[in-house]
Amino acid sequence: MSQTKNNIALGVASAALALALYSHFSSDPSNQPLLAEQPQSQQQFVRTQVDSAQLEVNDNQSYEDMDNSALIARIEYLEERLLDIENQAFGTGASNGAMEETILAVLEEKERKDRQKRSEDNPVYGFYEDLPKDYDLKLKTDPEYASQVSQDLRGKVLDQTLTPQERLSAMGQLQMNMYILNRTQGEMFDYETVDAVLEISRNSADDKLKVQALEVVAHSPVVDSRIAKSLQDIIEKEPNKYMKTMAAEGLMGQYYQAGESDPEVKQQLANDILTMYDNASSSEVQAVMQRLIRDDELLQQIRRDAGR
Repeated sequence: MSQTKNNIALGVASAALALALYSHFSSDPSNQPLLAEQPQSQQQFVRTQVDSAQLEVNDNQSYEDMDNSALIARIEYLEERLLDIENQAFGTGASNGAMEETILAVLEEKERKDRQKRSEDNPVYGFYEDLPKDYDLKLKTDPEYASQVSQDLRGKVLDQTLTPQERLSAMGQLQMNMYILNRTQGEMFDYETVDAVLEISRNSADDKLKVQALEVVAHSPVVDSRIAKSLQDIIEKEPNKYMKTMAAEGLMGQYYQAGESDPEVKQQLANDILTMYDNASSSEVQAVMQRLIRDDELLQQIRRDAGR
């Protein structure tokens, strides 16, 4: 735009000069006196036009210089602002990245504490959190893996240097393995492991742990007269009614699982159950057993198995 103004101003000045010269040289001689009388005025006019054009050119040039300077200054300012914005954006990005890492760390810590609390609340099944996704399939398809895992778990159950929670968790996983593999007993899951859990129930000062350990024993597929005797002791001596009932359920489970495989054990279990069912010395023990044997047909079956 500044260049256009300069061109227009120069054009106006050139036109004025050309007009003045044409008028001077193309005039009639008769008009010379008149022209002679007016040369000073004509020259003054031309000079004024030229000077005006020159001033405008100079002014425009100054404006152009000023515009260029202002433009350069503006560009430099914008470049500085852009650099500031980029720096701020980088700083914000870094800050957001740090905040994201902090949030993730907090969430991970919360998840860890939740897992720990669930494990403490129910140590028998706390191992679920750490099992691989293909655990069941691997147990079924890889005998060596299944054997090694079960052996390690059995060692933990018997290891008295571990906490009761860790031992109970190992027992829960070992028992689950046996169900997955459709085994009720074996070298890894036997009386010794069940008795170790019974010891936890008998000796623990934590009532929750005592109950959970007894629940594991009550649902154990291992049939053994020694386990049955321990359950009888709990039914007769344990003041906690829930634990009495749980032990009675375990004793009935021993009877059901004995089946025809061990007639002597089954007969002994049937007699022990009837003794407590007919117990006249402890109405509480009698009530517990009678709640579990409400069916007359079941009662008659137990009497037959006891030989009565």
